[in-house]
Amino acid sequence: MKLRELLAKVNLQQPEHSALDLEVNRVCTNSHACKQGDLFIGMPGTRVDGGEFWRSALGQGAIAAVVTPSAADKQPPTADACVIQTEDMIATCSAIAAAFYDYPTHKLKTIGVTGTNGKTTTSHLIEYFLLQAQQPTALLGTLYTRWQGYSQTAIHTTPFSVELQSQLAEAVKAGNKYAVMEVSSHALAQGRVKACSFEVGVFTNLTQDHLDYHKDMEDYFQAKSSLFTPEYLKGKAIINLDDAYGKRLINRLDSSKVWTYSVNDRAADLYTSNLDYQPTGVRGTLHTPVGEMAFNSPLVGQFNLANLLAAVGTALYLDVELQVLIDCLPQFAGVPGRMERVQLTPEQDISVIVDYAHTPDSLENLLKAARPFISGKMICVFGCGGDRDRTKRPLMGKIVAELADVAVVTSDNPRTENPEQILKDIVAGIPLTIEPMVISDRAQAIATAIKQAQSGDGVLIAGKGHEDYQILGTEKIHFDDREQARVALGDR
Repeated sequence: MKLRELLAKVNLQQPEHSALDLEVNRVCTNSHACKQGDLFIGMPGTRVDGGEFWRSALGQGAIAAVVTPSAADKQPPTADACVIQTEDMIATCSAIAAAFYDYPTHKLKTIGVTGTNGKTTTSHLIEYFLLQAQQPTALLGTLYTRWQGYSQTAIHTTPFSVELQSQLAEAVKAGNKYAVMEVSSHALAQGRVKACSFEVGVFTNLTQDHLDYHKDMEDYFQAKSSLFTPEYLKGKAIINLDDAYGKRLINRLDSSKVWTYSVNDRAADLYTSNLDYQPTGVRGTLHTPVGEMAFNSPLVGQFNLANLLAAVGTALYLDVELQVLIDCLPQFAGVPGRMERVQLTPEQDISVIVDYAHTPDSLENLLKAARPFISGKMICVFGCGGDRDRTKRPLMGKIVAELADVAVVTSDNPRTENPEQILKDIVAGIPLTIEPMVISDRAQAIATAIKQAQSGDGVLIAGKGHEDYQILGTEKIHFDDREQARVALGDR
């Protein structure tokens, strides 16, 4: 596509320049990574405006640069340089990326899943249901971007717009008909999904998280709820009626465009009844807009019932038959790092579970979900990340003190914060009548918890789930809770 044609598609003013008749080979936001024929987009950052490096980008072979007026003021364009200015760089970048990759979400039925907790499990369930219905489906989320014949580990829950549109275009090229995408509040606030069109939007819940980024819960909610505006959502909204913010969102929308779900409330479009919780999952009756059926789910806990209902509603709206969902559900393999059991031998006499729970709400849900199948003591190993929302630390300490029998407070990803201060912040929420074990070294904390566990006890290792690293200072080292648990189990 010629530069002139691309700029016309996004309504950018075209300067008089010979570069307009050149082919754009690629869109690039890193000036150092630019190659011959690229279009450079200089994104503003928290510390520096990337547009100030337009000279470097053109020197690397870029045919033109799109920058903010402030970047152009600091680095005035020369007469021979094709430098295009825009006031709204976020919207412009997203529009250029979508246009360059020929609007891939117009060729895919795209499902956006947002909320504080449950995004990953819900999106995996939706992917699973669609694949079981023989529908080629791409998945983009916290763990990876994948489809048949392709898998790449994710860096962000929702990629930035250029990478996102590129991945979606590849998904189209690979023959996928659907794309299931976890949509983070950061992505919505930063406009990463602008120019994306969603056939279904799922709202799981909203609980305290990311208040280091959002100024308050209202700001957080407004970011999440933007997915359900006409700018993005073209089809159905699937919303959790059990969540207070979900109810607010429902009241904003046209009821004909919403399906609600609830674990128990029969006023919802999708709900459950006759529930029988077992250590291996849950049985019951599933009620939907297209009928009701008995179901058997391998997912443990009430919160996973909510994730299941959201996924079922999405699949039904996309014309997957209810019988197909019921038949395939018992074989769902689960999600890495989500209520994942670690077991060395069939004779293992303690339960060890690794989970990503890292918010007060998700930690509470984990502890409550695990309790029914732990006959002895419940030992919880957990911490909180550094350089993140400090206000949730004492809340998480209080929850573990109330719901677990033994609290083992340890480091998560301390990043550049003092690990000992993070531990103090957590312990501040634990009543003085309860004495937690405080072990900064996470490997030692896991080993200690597993070593002291007796037959029938359960060790929950919360916070990192699927992550195979730990961030200490600015260094990222290999660390996997599951690996550490296996080592500790082998030493018992």
